[in-house]
Formats: sequence, C-alpha cells, structure tokens
Amino acid sequence: MVISTVLEDAREEEWQMPVSMAEADMETDTESDLDASPPVHPVPTMQGAFEESMKETMNDDEPEVPDRYSKADSVTRRKMLLEQQEYERTVAGRWKQKTGEKFHPLWKLVAQISFGMHLLQQGLAKSDEEVLKILQTHVDEVDGFLERTTEDFDLAQKDIDERIRYLKLPLDHGQVFDSMLSNRDFRVAIVEGNEKIEHIIDRTAAAMTDALKDVQKGLDATRELAKYMTRVDKQWEDRTEDHDAVYLAMIGNTEGWTRAFLTLQSKGGHLRKALCQLGTIVAEMQRRAGAASRKNLAS
Repeated sequence: MVISTVLEDAREEEWQMPVSMAEADMETDTESDLDASPPVHPVPTMQGAFEESMKETMNDDEPEVPDRYSKADSVTRRKMLLEQQEYERTVAGRWKQKTGEKFHPLWKLVAQISFGMHLLQQGLAKSDEEVLKILQTHVDEVDGFLERTTEDFDLAQKDIDERIRYLKLPLDHGQVFDSMLSNRDFRVAIVEGNEKIEHIIDRTAAAMTDALKDVQKGLDATRELAKYMTRVDKQWEDRTEDHDAVYLAMIGNTEGWTRAFLTLQSKGGHLRKALCQLGTIVAEMQRRAGAASRKNLAS
C-alpha cells in the first residue's frame, strides 16, 4: 500500500528521517520545545501514543530489536519461537516491548500517520515532501506488520494441520495402535514425542494470543484513523491534486488495513481451533499410553 506516486522521485534518494512527525511541524523548532509543550494531536485518543513515540525517537539511538528478529523470514521466526529457552514477546517478530512502554507500537505508528496528515491538511509542514517520506515509511511499517503476522499465522496453521493429520492416523486404527503400545520402547517414544508437541502447542498458543492482541490494537488504531480521515475530508476542501492523491491513498490504506486485521482475527480463530484439536489428540495418545503401561505392570 503506497501513499502516492508523488513519492516516486523522492524515494530514490537516501534521506535522514526526522526523529518524529513533530520535527516536520513549522511550529516546533527545538527538542526543549517538544519537552515543554508537545504538539496537540488532532485525534485526542492518540495524544499519549504520539507523545511516547516522540520521546522514544528523540531519546533512543539503539535499534528497537536485534537484526535476528527484524530480518528473519517466517520459517526462521517460527524456529526461533519453538527453540528459544523462554518465550520472548515480540510484535510480528520485530518490536520488543520496552520497559515503561505504555502504548502499543501500532498505536504509535498510526498516531504518527494521522499527525502527518494533519500537518498536510493544516499547511503546517516545513516540507510536504519530507512529511510524505515519513508517511510512506510508517505505512510500510504497518504493511510489514500485517505481512509478517499473516505469514506467521499461515505457517503455524500449516504446521499444526500437518501434525493433526499425522497423529490422527494411529488413532484411526486404535486396535493396531494399542497393540504397538504394549512395546515399552514404543510407549517411551510416544510419550517423548507428545511432550515435544505439547511444547509446540504452548509456544504457538502464546504467540497466537499475543499476535491477536496486536491485531486488535492495530484494528482499533486504524478505526480511529479512518474516523479522522472522514473528518479531514470535510475540512480539506481546497486540497491540491497531489494532496488529494495522498488523501485517497490513505483512505485506501485504512480500508485495506481494516480488512487485513479482520482477516487475521479469522485466521487466529481457525488456528485456535486447530491447537485445541491437536491438544485433544495428544491427550488421547497419552491416555492410551498410560493405560498400556499400567496393563503391562499388572501383567
């Protein structure tokens, strides 16, 4: 999803992004001004997220997460999720929650986007071109979140579905399976395999739960942005052709993001059901293995 073709020439050059949208505001000239009186955000519900994002970009020169997260593909991300010693909370395998952080990264991104549109609509930007570059960067970040989360959900669903098909097979032939369980080595292998699968279920469920929280945050923020864009349309009747192209592109973004977030919620529901089904299969295999073990002891 792109802002507008008016960015094509600008994006071919390397540029240094200002620390926040506020630096593109002609009314704010110094860091001390920002600390004393942060700009008023046009969407009141985004004021806190906007201020936090400004402080973070001004005070933190370190990358938000290690490259191993930000550059990993979906297969690598899932491998890391399943193999790391302790579950580590990240947003789409990219943003790690910081100490003292109050607002979700997606809220902060959307707050910056809506403030950028506010600068354009009010004619407050030092440079429209610079605002457009920053807007495109933030749009790309939201798109990236949706793309990575979709990839993670799809890969997890494929993995869990394959395990369900594989493990259902012995249960579909219960008598043969029970007979094989009379062998101690086979029972041990089943129990150890089930422990690994339970770990996969737990990690997948934890990541899914966190991802769905992220999706809800993104959906809520996008709906606030959509309401703001509707309001701006009535107030920005004299916008230029370029500004109109940006406005229409942003409307398209909000609509596309809303659909994508809702689709992710649906994917999460399907994944949750599959995890429950896999858990039920594992529990039944454990029950049969336990019964076989007790029967073997009795004999």
